Formats: sequence, structure tokens, C-alpha cells
Amino acid sequence: MNLAGWTGAQVAALFAAGAALITLLYLLKMRRRELVVPFAALWQRVTRESDARRIWRRLRRLLSWLIQLVILGAIAFALGDPRPEVWLRDPYTLAIVIDRSASMGGPSDAAAAAGDAGADAGATPASRLDAALARARAEIAALGPSDRALVIAAGAEVAVLSPLGRDPAALLHGLDGVGPTPGEADLGRALALARNAVDGQPGPRILILSDGAVDDAGARAVEGCVAGPIPCAVARIAGPTANLAITAFAARRYPSERERVEVLAEVVNLGDAPASAILEVQADGLGIGRRELTLEPGESTRELLGELDAARARLVARLLPPPGVDPIAAARALGPAEDDVAYAVIPPLRPLEVALVTDGSDLFVEAALLTLDDHVRLSGVPVAEASAEHPTIAAADLVIFDPGNNPLPNPLPARDLVLFDPWRFADSPSPIALGREVRRPFLTEQMRDHPILDHVVLKDVNLARGTTFAVEPGDEVLVRTLGDPIAVLRQAGDRTVIAFGFDPRQSDLPLRTAFPILVGNLIDHFERAAPGFVAALPVGARRPLALAEIGLQPGGVTAIEVTGPDDQVAELPVQEGLVRLRATTPGVYRLRAKDGASAGAEVAIAVNQASASASDLHDRLGELPPAAAAGDPPIPAPLSQGPLWTLLVLVAAGIVALEWASYHRRWTV
Repeated sequence: MNLAGWTGAQVAALFAAGAALITLLYLLKMRRRELVVPFAALWQRVTRESDARRIWRRLRRLLSWLIQLVILGAIAFALGDPRPEVWLRDPYTLAIVIDRSASMGGPSDAAAAAGDAGADAGATPASRLDAALARARAEIAALGPSDRALVIAAGAEVAVLSPLGRDPAALLHGLDGVGPTPGEADLGRALALARNAVDGQPGPRILILSDGAVDDAGARAVEGCVAGPIPCAVARIAGPTANLAITAFAARRYPSERERVEVLAEVVNLGDAPASAILEVQADGLGIGRRELTLEPGESTRELLGELDAARARLVARLLPPPGVDPIAAARALGPAEDDVAYAVIPPLRPLEVALVTDGSDLFVEAALLTLDDHVRLSGVPVAEASAEHPTIAAADLVIFDPGNNPLPNPLPARDLVLFDPWRFADSPSPIALGREVRRPFLTEQMRDHPILDHVVLKDVNLARGTTFAVEPGDEVLVRTLGDPIAVLRQAGDRTVIAFGFDPRQSDLPLRTAFPILVGNLIDHFERAAPGFVAALPVGARRPLALAEIGLQPGGVTAIEVTGPDDQVAELPVQEGLVRLRATTPGVYRLRAKDGASAGAEVAIAVNQASASASDLHDRLGELPPAAAAGDPPIPAPLSQGPLWTLLVLVAAGIVALEWASYHRRWTV
């Protein structure tokens, strides 16, 4: 406490002089008035009764004297204008950045210690985020009357909980109901917002409340803040690091048996001690699999559940405490609950769109494709009309060119391609270069372990003519003729090209059982490699999704209606067949086309935390400069506003009023 008015010596001198004067007045004897009475014996009796009360009268005079001294002390102290030190220092502007990532949902050290000691857990912060909020409240309570602050929450989305101001009630109100969010905290954007808010303000400073369990981008953002021109401190919220997390969960159909699915779940022990749990998988609320797991520190396991019925469309995986284990210890080993649940959707039964470019003289390829039933939706394109802009070719997943005695269109479409006899003409646009012309080639070698040649034998096939290819690094040679490549697979970016250096019409291959098997294997290969349905997205990731990739025809679609797990509905624009989805809550999202060719069609996408770094509770900030340590919480200011002399004057006035009332009630006289 400091005096902004009179000095301490002046206040003490005034009080001493006033106290001496009051004491002198109380020491003066009261001069009694003479009164003549007719009967002395009666007044002697009254005098004797007054003598019995003499001690009480002295005490009442002493109390009155003390009250007068208190009044004098209050007035003298008021002249000194007392103020807390926090009111006399230079004002500052504080930006409080609270990390609310998934790791902040883990228990704090205080809660763990209280649980070990058997204390009341309600008296301590239950989670790291609770401890961070308690520190934020202490910082707000310690603000002076000229200080200002704002509170920023850094999760997958950055939010201003309390705008810049000096009203403690408004600042504290913004902290109500704050909880952890799945995924990593976007500390880069949060700290940039904090710097912009306090830059140019009096006494700017930034306080980061975090457990340090951040990703590489977050660590770089904190280091940049600490090294910046604005003072930046970090208050680390420590806690236990034990955690079991589901980091991958997905389902896929079997290409050859599409009414059956296979489910994969990956579980990682991110703690420092062995841990056990039960992995349970449900399909639309019905249990379909249950595995008991025990993992060493840092160990991960992948569990496969195969040959499951695809009748149900949505799957949920959960980590549960093993039976017979203390619930508190089990919950502590499992860590935050957000990464103990994962969602998946079964990809829809969608046939592969195949465009067959042919002159109509080879019915063997078409017949082999038609036998694949619902695996293929086949469309024919005449060779004369084939071009990259043809609507059927543009919409196809796979284009098969069997042109016969006709040249290939130039340029070839940027799709997955199967080319038969691409170098019949010298000016061919084939992406795989010509090797040499071969008359009556023999198929002498084949890559037997490649899925495309599974159960296919080509050694006795008779060919009238053919061409070999000049391969490049990364190409897969499927078939050779006397060592030269005659069937090649090339992966060029996100598309695949398979070229056969012969015409089926000029061979006896279509008459063999190997031919429909080969065509079926080709379709199976592209089904497995196609991106297909996006069954799972990481939480918080804003990424472009192609409508064709999620099972919607993009033609004419301008808007998508998105319904989240909480049944909140939002409308997102579609640009060039792409929609940008940012999902901040794990669960299943429903996307419905508002217009265009897919108007009314709906697909589902699962969103999971699925990030080992977001579930890792270890501090990864490393050593920071000593000046970056926030230290202990500040001591709150004794009063929220001033000056105090008004309060002291009111106290003195109250005492005077009390003295006046007691005098008239004759308590102190």
C-alpha cells in the first residue's frame, strides 16, 4: 500500500497532535453545577448508588475516547490518499491466449495428486484446461483500474472469448463454458491475433496458457512469440502423460465381394507405462467385434475385422477399461476421452465408370466387361467421336482404348487408361514410348505375383504382330517378349496408364479363359487404386473435396448442405466441383447436393481426431528463455477501484453517526 497524498510522517504527526488534544479534553474534570436540596439524606443515598456505577462510567468514557481516536485515524489516513501498488504502476495491456487443444482435456498434476491422496477432486482443477482457466481468472483479478486485457482461445478454430477491455466481469464471463476441442491448437493464428490486438497499446504483453503438448507449427509459433518485440510469457500446465488413443479407423469393401467389408482400427499407447484396454467396434449400435489389448509405451497395433456384413453403414470404435480394473486407474491410463472414440462409414456400392473406345469390331473386350455385373457401368464411345472433351470420357473413372485399325485421339484424356496396341501409328500420343516393332512376338516372361496377372497364363498365346516399349524408372513391366517389355504399367502422378503392345484381334488371347480373367483383374486393380469414397477426414482440416470423390455427380452443383453430428446445418458453396469442409467435431457428417445433376443426393463422411500428435500429452515446447517463464499466479488487487480515501471518510462518518446515536441513547455518557 502506498500514499499518493500526504506522506506517512505528515499523517502520523496529524494523528499524534489530534490524539493528544482529544486525550487532553477527556482528562479535564467535569465542573459540576451547584444545587441546593432540602433533604441531604436522600441525595446521600443517590450518591452511594452512583458510586457503585463509577467503574462502568469510566469504561464508557474510555470507549468514547477510543472511538474518537478511530475517527481521527480514518480522517488522517484519508488525507494520505492510500492506494494499492497495482494502482500506482504503469498500466499494461494483456492478451491471454488459452490452448484448448485435445491434450488440454487431460488431467492436471493437481487433480492427479488429489486423487492419489484421496482428497476431494472437486477442490482442484480436474483437467489441464481447468487449471489454465483458473490461471486466467487470477490474471484478470489482478488487473489494475487502468489495465486492459483480452482472452483468446486457440483450438482448431481461433475465437476471442473476451474482447479488449478493463471490466473484470465481462472478461470473466467469456471464460464460462470453455472446453477442449479435438485436434491441435492453431497457435500461429491465435498469437498473430494477440500481437495485433496489443501492439501499440500501453504496456503490451502476451501470456500463453498451455501444457506444451503442441505440434511442430505450434512450437514454432510459441518460439516466435517469445523472441518477438512484445514481451511474451508461457505458463505451462503440467499433467500426467498416460493416454491410449485410436489413431486410425476405416472400413472398405472387398473388390471381389462387395457386399462384405473389412474394418481396420489402429490403437497407440502414447504414455510412459504399459496400458490395457478393450477395443469394441459397433455397427449401427450392434457389437461386431471386441478385442482386448495390452500395449507397451510407444507401441501401436492394428486390428483387422474381416468378412463383415456391409448391410449397416456406420461404424463406431471405442476404447473401454478392461474388466476387473479399478475405474479411476483405468480412466487415467486411457487419458482424455476425445480420442477413445472413432467413426467410420462403409463406402457406398458404386460401380466403376468405364468408357470403352472401339470401332465395334472387337466384341470380346465388351463381353468380358459386361460379365462384371455391378462392378462396372460400361459406356461405349465410337473411335471417330473419341476426344478428351467427350462427356462420357470426361466422366469416366477408366478409359479403355481398343481402336483397331484407327489412330488414338490426340491428346489422350487425363484419366486412368488401358491402351491396346497404342503404337500402330507412328504419330501415336501414347505416354509410354515406342521400343521397336516385332513380328510374331512370343510372350516369354510375365510378373506372376502382380495382381493384374493373377491366374493368368500367357506363355502359349499366339500374336501376329506387336510393339515393345521403352520403359522409364518406376515403370512396372508386366509381360516381356524375349526380355523386351510388351505390357507396361506406369503411374504418372494421380493417374495410371497400362499399355499392351498388341491388338487382341490379331491374337488368339480372346479365345482363352485367361482373357476375361485379365480384364476382370484390370478392373479390380483400378477399383483398389481409385480414391473412391472419402470415408474419414481429420478433425479441423479444411481441405477441398471433389464431389466426384465423395460420390456425388458434380454437374451443375453450386451448393452443398452439410449436417453435422450435432444436427447443425450449414450451406457451403461449390466451386469447380470442389467443396471446402472444415469439421471441428468428430462424428458423421451428411452432405446433400442442393441442385444440379445430384440434387437431393446425400453421402456421409466420418470425421475423427486421428492424430497421434494431438493425443500425445508430453510437453514438446522444450527449453525456453528464463524471461519466458510466467511464474506463479499474481496476487489479486485488494479492491477493484479507488481511491480509498472516500471509503475512509465514509467509515469516519459512519462512526460519528454511531457515536451520535449512542450518545442520545445515553450509552456512552
